[in-house]
Amino acid sequence: MSQHADGGRLATKPYAAGGAYINRMSDYCGRCPYNPRVRVGDDACPYTAGYWAWVHRHRDLLDRNPRTTRAVVGMRRLGDLDALLEQEHHRDRF
Repeated sequence: MSQHADGGRLATKPYAAGGAYINRMSDYCGRCPYNPRVRVGDDACPYTAGYWAWVHRHRDLLDRNPRTTRAVVGMRRLGDLDALLEQEHHRDRF
């Protein structure tokens, strides 16, 4: 996400990931109380939910770039997107 802060001038594709990717590529999730595969609920991973909330927030910009449009297409397939956005709007701890 930080790599895309310049509006895509320098880096055309942001490096952003949800909890499942972090879990696969690291050992950070070992003792975490959150489930990296869950987006909504008490055990929802804040990285997973935060990733999709970020994609939603920037969907117009991401949809115009062929390298990032896949994330927007994936977001549109989420059946729990409304609940996820509501949850992230009210999230006050991670």
